[in-house]
Amino acid sequence: MFNTALLRTAREAMGLTQTELAQRSGLPQSDLSRWERGLRTPTPEQVDRLAAAVEIPATLLASDVRVAVPVHRAAKAETKRVERLVNGRLELARLAGSQILQDVDISAPFEFPTPDDPTPPDPEDAADAIRRVWRVPPGPIQDLTAHIESAGAVVMRVDFGADSILAAYSHVRSDQRWLFINTRATDGARVRFSLAHELGHALLHWDRFDAPAGKDAEREAHRFAAALLLPRREMQSLFARSRLTLDELIHVRQQWKVSIQALVMRAFDLEMISEYQRTRLWKQISTRGWRRVEPGPIDLEEPTIMRDAVTLHRTQHGYSDEEIAKVAGLPLDRLADLMPDYFLRAGHPTLRLVD
Repeated sequence: MFNTALLRTAREAMGLTQTELAQRSGLPQSDLSRWERGLRTPTPEQVDRLAAAVEIPATLLASDVRVAVPVHRAAKAETKRVERLVNGRLELARLAGSQILQDVDISAPFEFPTPDDPTPPDPEDAADAIRRVWRVPPGPIQDLTAHIESAGAVVMRVDFGADSILAAYSHVRSDQRWLFINTRATDGARVRFSLAHELGHALLHWDRFDAPAGKDAEREAHRFAAALLLPRREMQSLFARSRLTLDELIHVRQQWKVSIQALVMRAFDLEMISEYQRTRLWKQISTRGWRRVEPGPIDLEEPTIMRDAVTLHRTQHGYSDEEIAKVAGLPLDRLADLMPDYFLRAGHPTLRLVD
């Protein structure tokens, strides 16, 4: 058995073209093309050379694990090559994470909608429904990540290998839902909105036969994220009694943990401000240099399922990180490169807390 899809994923996770992998492995590029297309099967010796070149165990290339492509990503990659790099890294991280979680029970008091009880197709209605089903109290969502994980999805911090993409969503049918946060992202408000955007895809677009694609799907996910984090009735009440100056919006940003730009767009979408007012606020935001960095830091949320699973293996099972890496099916350095929040590279001094 030879897993052609995994070879392609591992190659792209390294940021390599077929030609570059051929040079790295010393194997003909024409053979690589045939192997990835499933036209031929490499010999065991060739599999070993391929595995060494893409830094994964040869046994993984001979496994039957299902490979998926992240369904959606918040924001676009700069180039196709970066897009393939991000996709490959996320899929390797998902495969490793699924192995780490294989014998771990995940408590999920809530659940995602099912085909028998689907999400309303309108983004505003869907956001209201999920708040109700997941028992989200009125007002700001204090920890969106915790609510998502309470429904059994895994939110995992991964180094995407690129800065432009903040979050992503992937789902292998009959398997867990996975949402990824880029470890390179530092703005908690933007990450929260990106995570809500990916949740919109997970709820609105995965199982719908008539689901929109492309820009239409992105617009729906954006509307869902805005409605989830900034509910219509509460925002209408808030905007009605506020002058919507930037100084006022700074305080609202801290309370609701969203960007000022998201607040302005929500007020405009709810017809609480005019086109002229939106443009004026947008110009003021640009003048103050807030398009990239807004005042008042919002803390990043901390996913717990993967962190707790790794801690469980270390403490109750007594596994070393090298042993956890074997469970994950990747070398420790490769695992630490993909998941730096959870693992240190081999030989790196362990950080210890002292009194």
